[in-house]
Amino acid sequence: MHPILFQLGFITIYAYGFFVALAFLVGVALSMWVLSRRGLYSDKLWDLALLIMILAIVGGRVFYVIEFFPQYLQNPLEMLMVWRGGLVFFGGLVFALAGTLAFLMLHKMPLWKILDAIVPGTILGYGIGRLGCFFNGCCYGCETNLSWAVHFPGTLGLRHPTQLYATGFALLAAGFFLWFLQRKKYDGQVFALGLLYYGGYRFLIEFLRVNPRYLLGLSEAQLIAMIIFAAALVLLFLLPRRNR
Repeated sequence: MHPILFQLGFITIYAYGFFVALAFLVGVALSMWVLSRRGLYSDKLWDLALLIMILAIVGGRVFYVIEFFPQYLQNPLEMLMVWRGGLVFFGGLVFALAGTLAFLMLHKMPLWKILDAIVPGTILGYGIGRLGCFFNGCCYGCETNLSWAVHFPGTLGLRHPTQLYATGFALLAAGFFLWFLQRKKYDGQVFALGLLYYGGYRFLIEFLRVNPRYLLGLSEAQLIAMIIFAAALVLLFLLPRRNR
């Protein structure tokens, strides 16, 4: 793995931080392009993009620190070292989504139309961010003998490169949702399907990842994914009736 991409004198560019930054840039660029094409662009959306970036990083880091809190007691300053890795996507999703909902309602902007439009960019950004996990050597899968298996530092044997699986699925999903945006039947449908996709994908990929198991042999991420999946189904049931 290559946790450090390169060094310029005293400046160190970490792979994780680089790809997280790239994920935000590409995700925001695609979202703004889609919003513009759909006649939803507003200068206020740049404020929303900045808000989402901050909340996603804060939320992702808060959830990560809570999960691994004992190891940070010896060196509390490491809690702030986001560029070295350590973000929980669920945490970032919760914080960013809450902030987005509050922002759009406060400014009386078309909530479901905008949420639909930013789905492809969000998924694409997620996929790019997972490349940072791969180069950082974290979030790997369980052992396997498949020909494309990878050896990660500090582990035994060859393992599933689940980070690359995530990137591949994200690219396909982003392309699908870009296509489906032109064919949606009601506002909010793309957003609900995006949640359905992520909940289902994350539940399944966790079977290949190395994470502690809790209730019914499921990981914490799987339990949260089930909640997201159920919420998406509720939205898919309620939204068509709201749009009648």
